[in-house]
Amino acid sequence: MAIVVRNTLGLKHPSVQSVIEVAQEIISENKVLNTEILYNIAKRRLQIPRRGLLRIIQFLLNKKILVEGTKCTKDTVLSNPYRNKVYSFITSNLGVHFSIIRKVLFSDSESKSQRTGQLVWHLEALIKFDYIKKVKFKNYAIFIPSEIDDETGVIYFLLRDKLNKKIVDLLIKQELIIKSDIHKQLNEPREIIYYRINNLINYNIVYQIESDNNEISLNPNNKDLIVQIFNDISKFRA
Repeated sequence: MAIVVRNTLGLKHPSVQSVIEVAQEIISENKVLNTEILYNIAKRRLQIPRRGLLRIIQFLLNKKILVEGTKCTKDTVLSNPYRNKVYSFITSNLGVHFSIIRKVLFSDSESKSQRTGQLVWHLEALIKFDYIKKVKFKNYAIFIPSEIDDETGVIYFLLRDKLNKKIVDLLIKQELIIKSDIHKQLNEPREIIYYRINNLINYNIVYQIESDNNEISLNPNNKDLIVQIFNDISKFRA
């Protein structure tokens, strides 16, 4: 008797689990996953109608449980110790960029090209299975967990910069500051501070109040998020 696949699919559905098991068998033979081969083997072995089987395979591809051309599934991609280490580092240090990950996690005994190649391979696998995503910011590639929105990732990245963080720290403590006073309080050149402030304004972290004094504050629309990110980075700094 053919197994009927109901309209609502989920990972716990017995037919879905059966197809995953077939995929894992293919991969265990050290073969890359080919959905045509998966379909043919599952069709012979499982009593699932053609339309239902195709629907299950597409569901698994859409959910990134299976990825064409890979040698793992979403459940096994983190079994590689280096990849697991990369993923753990990214989730613990939101907004880190490529160079920081390479510097912290890979041995100096390896050449720069070896370290770069290894890291690119692990990052691509994590992206394919939707564990992380890459956000482009100017000349940087920022990596964040897939569930974090891009704007939050950029704020984390910007507040990892020591001078940006000092500016935000002043604004948390004093709320309103005359723009021209910040470089004096931080003992930094005016042009550098103004450049940083303008950058923070452009990315909705700082808000400039239209007044004779050119006062600035944290962006009121993002203030709670900014303070939370500031505190997170202060506790766990990469």
